[in-house]
Amino acid sequence: MLVNRAYKFRLYPSVKQEELINKTIGCSRLVYNIMLSKKKNNSKLTSFDMIKEIPKLYNEYQFLKEVDSCSLRCAIFDLENGLNKYYKKQGGYPKFKKKGIKDSYRTNYIKNTYKDKIYENIKIDLKNKIITLPKLKEAKIKGYRHLECINGRIINATIEHIANKYYVSICVEEEIPNVKSNASSVVGIDMGIKSLITTSEGISYGNPNYLKKYERKIKGLQKGLSRKIKGSNNYNKYKRKIQEAYRKLQNARRKTNEEIVSKIIKDNDIIVTEDLNINSMIKVANKFLRKNIINSTMSDIIRRLKYKCEWLNKKLIQVNRYYASSQICSSCGNKNKIMKDIKIREYKCPKCGIEIERDINASINIMYEGIISYYKERYQN
Repeated sequence: MLVNRAYKFRLYPSVKQEELINKTIGCSRLVYNIMLSKKKNNSKLTSFDMIKEIPKLYNEYQFLKEVDSCSLRCAIFDLENGLNKYYKKQGGYPKFKKKGIKDSYRTNYIKNTYKDKIYENIKIDLKNKIITLPKLKEAKIKGYRHLECINGRIINATIEHIANKYYVSICVEEEIPNVKSNASSVVGIDMGIKSLITTSEGISYGNPNYLKKYERKIKGLQKGLSRKIKGSNNYNKYKRKIQEAYRKLQNARRKTNEEIVSKIIKDNDIIVTEDLNINSMIKVANKFLRKNIINSTMSDIIRRLKYKCEWLNKKLIQVNRYYASSQICSSCGNKNKIMKDIKIREYKCPKCGIEIERDINASINIMYEGIISYYKERYQN
């Protein structure tokens, strides 16, 4: 099975390479904003029409010739992807890019053969920890110290500039061997706010305390930033500190979610969860609950479960989002509508008398519903 996988490395460019990276990011942003402005004036303009406009921009902006031309075309394709998502109602209308916010550019892999020699614009040597990129040539990298080489076809590379640090992400098309699954174990998962994940086996993964730690730090830095003169050295210094704090928070969340998902998939063949509509939950929630839903990173966990189950030939079942998993008794099936109140943390069944923790009861019901769906699908096919 062919899958797309990304490898992210820390990039250590020289002073000249840093200047070229920052210049390429600025040029990509300029082309993106110019084409977005033209697209607003002429909605019929296609991505290929916009690419034809690039040679005209060279006459007006001579410095565009100094950077990787492929990165300018990729900026146009990124704009087209954003517009397609908007037309499909998967996101808002693209906005103009600003300096200092998501500073990055992308370049595609190109391979040519000339006089029996193969030329590649993107090459990676993990033994010597060196990457070759268009215009930048060779640069040092760090990461994946246990990996000897990357097997697969390189598709593109994305270079990011975050808080005075540089990163490069290599997107690779890889062949993953098909793994046989016996479907011998099943687990139900209930996602919540107090506990990030509660399984039908009674295992609970709580929301980590590092969120409060980083929130306090970011709040203090933002207060300091508000007292600085905009554009001054101290202002830029505090801005970089805030970016670094957000980066650490993002990495901590990513690591936590990766550990939880890997543990669940490793121990089970069938994973059952709810088909949650996170955006709707955020809209209807009050301001305190909304913040907790965003911090819980439910959508990221579901995303990881989906692609990891596909890679490892595991079965992921998502039950109907309107299934009343918290109201139904996992022992006798009685429905208790009092449990609609999320403040009630223990399920007490008035019919059979069972007392069980609310989230565990919900995860067991989700597991049962998933098993029913699994066998229905199996025998219908």
